[in-house]
Amino acid sequence: MWLPVSIWTLYGPLGGKYIAWFVIVGLSLGVLQQQRAWARCRADPAVRLWLLLLGWLALSMLWSPAPWPRWITHLWMYSLPLGALALAMACPQQAAQRALRHFGWASGGVGLLLLLRGAGWLPDGIGLDDTLNAEGNQRILISVLVGLGAAICLWQLAGSSTGKGRMLWLATAVPAIAGLATQDRRTGMLLLPLLLLAWAIAAPRHWAWKAATVAAVLALAVGLFSSSAGVQARFAEGAAELRQYESNDLAATSWGQRLRMLERSRDMVSESPWVGHGLGSWKVLWDARVPAATPLAANSTPHNEYLLLAVQGGLPAALLFLAWLCLQCWRALRAGHLGMPALMVWLTLALGGLANAVLRDVKFALPLLVLAGVAAALARPAGATFGGPGPDRLQPAPDPTASTMRSGDLRD
Repeated sequence: MWLPVSIWTLYGPLGGKYIAWFVIVGLSLGVLQQQRAWARCRADPAVRLWLLLLGWLALSMLWSPAPWPRWITHLWMYSLPLGALALAMACPQQAAQRALRHFGWASGGVGLLLLLRGAGWLPDGIGLDDTLNAEGNQRILISVLVGLGAAICLWQLAGSSTGKGRMLWLATAVPAIAGLATQDRRTGMLLLPLLLLAWAIAAPRHWAWKAATVAAVLALAVGLFSSSAGVQARFAEGAAELRQYESNDLAATSWGQRLRMLERSRDMVSESPWVGHGLGSWKVLWDARVPAATPLAANSTPHNEYLLLAVQGGLPAALLFLAWLCLQCWRALRAGHLGMPALMVWLTLALGGLANAVLRDVKFALPLLVLAGVAAALARPAGATFGGPGPDRLQPAPDPTASTMRSGDLRD
């Protein structure tokens, strides 16, 4: 019950995401406690890697110039991935599969609303401002989620074993893709073809299927780009911002500011590459370097998770984060067909980290980590279940070796 409901909150306001997160993680920890699974958790390489990163960041407080409240905020944010790992261990394969269905349906519904709004057919005041009229990073997040949701819908379509199921997922994927093309953020537009190409190459299919899928993805990308004046305008705008960029603190355009933050953050890393400047230090260093009167001064992160970690914890922190992501992607690849959604979500985190602080910014972190935990659970059907008779009753999961589900046969 709780997991499908929580999935729909990912497109809503931040308060709803927090409530869903606490409920999901609380239930996951309860299941792990009931199963006495803490030894298994501690032995998990992903848990050990993240605890090592968290411990190193905590140690860096000793030399951080940031005030102590900022340490607490950063430690809280960087502890959130442990909740996703708990969800991956506690949630059964069947519940994860159901949750991903709901995410696909939610993405198709949001895509349809974006399409209707773009056509001027959606009335004002329908109460979805956090989804349709969001600003800043929330607007980017909606673009990312719709792009990821469209990719998962197409994966569901490819794995469906019935004509009715294929029609359902086709009817869900089309509005998600069309809505993505009508919104004005480039992130999701870039993400969707990259995820589909990764799926096409990594899927355990015949080479002819892979080649045909790659060709279809490239054709889809070219077709959407050439047929959508809005998409063309947004990418032309970004290219113009890069051409006009000057390396100074007066940058006012979106991509210009990102480039300047990359330059400044690179300089910070070069000053202390091995131990970093300490947890929470980026904003302190940034304020000391950037004049308060410039548009850049309002930024609180470098909009790049790898650079943020490298500034605060040195290259060891950034490399631990990268190793953790590589481990998760490797696990998803080993899971075959059922691991493809996990591969898509981990790649979304990895690629999103190049343009946004996807863990430091809770707007990105909460929804993407919920999806990461769910998708990893589908790829790793171990642990226990929330299901059973009655709402949210905890009971042991069925033996995965006795499951009748085949990796290439997702029932709708």
